[in-house]
Amino acid sequence: PHQPYTQQLQSMGVEVLVGEKMARNCATWLKENAQYIDAVYLHRPHIAEDFLSLLKDMNPRPKLIYFGHDLHFLREEREYAVTGDDTHRVAAEDWKQRELAVFKNFDKIYYPSQVEVDLVAEIAPEVDASAIPLYLMESSEIEPYIWQDRADILFVGGFNHSPNVDAICWFVEEILPLVVAACPNIKLNVVGSKAPASVQSLASKHVIIHGYLTDDELAEQYRRTRVVAVPLRFGAGVKGKVLEALQRGVPLVTTGIGAEGLPESDVVMNVKETAADFAQELIEIDRGCSARLRKLDHYSAYIDRYFSKSRASEILCRDFGEPTIEREWL
Repeated sequence: PHQPYTQQLQSMGVEVLVGEKMARNCATWLKENAQYIDAVYLHRPHIAEDFLSLLKDMNPRPKLIYFGHDLHFLREEREYAVTGDDTHRVAAEDWKQRELAVFKNFDKIYYPSQVEVDLVAEIAPEVDASAIPLYLMESSEIEPYIWQDRADILFVGGFNHSPNVDAICWFVEEILPLVVAACPNIKLNVVGSKAPASVQSLASKHVIIHGYLTDDELAEQYRRTRVVAVPLRFGAGVKGKVLEALQRGVPLVTTGIGAEGLPESDVVMNVKETAADFAQELIEIDRGCSARLRKLDHYSAYIDRYFSKSRASEILCRDFGEPTIEREWL
């Protein structure tokens, strides 16, 4: 069991199959329980491909639904374009073949970004793909933002993900010096697990490397933060850290990659590509520019329109079927 998540799921009434015995007998369990399973919902290509042979042999065969999070081959292609590292070109070719093979074995494909849904339709038109919200959020949970009570910049990202490593290195080396020149007291708080030496070495009087924080500690960081920065130069899919900033009610500056897949992104965030433009947005927000801060007024309506539980329920009921009993989470 992977705690606390296993216990949380069990307390919600979800049966969780864990342990070495289950791992060894997964094929038998699936065969014996096939008649009770309406749908199988798998995530990520390298997980899905390990189970496909077992699922295809189930009788009766349940509906197979896949959620890709992001297109791995697209992320690798973009990293190759930025770094020129040929290993990413090779990895992109490998992932593309693997992801296409996965697609063709599922009845339904989901991605959180319409950009990726459109790309799937282009390269595999026979696949039934559509977008689904990455997060379900409540506009009523957005905390009030009082500029005078806040300070500094926040970056959040796990560092076993190479786009985050590149983003924070680029930010500290090229963007932050421009910000500090105009706002000499400003600091950058960097939150995320598994920071490599290249990230740890960025620590200075203007850069605080926090490492992993609990949910409560991270929430407190958001409450104290004046602006969130998401300076991604490559990657794919809708970015959880971007949606989290919206849910926390904090002004956001990001790149086109960071905003990708989000409808009407310019309504709620400041999107800039160059180091100079990115820095200027941060400076204006740190100085309390009303034009930038007015984007906060649109957060609630934006979340209700695109990331509400009712919106997700429409999609899930359409593709999984109507629930047979009333569920609180719907």
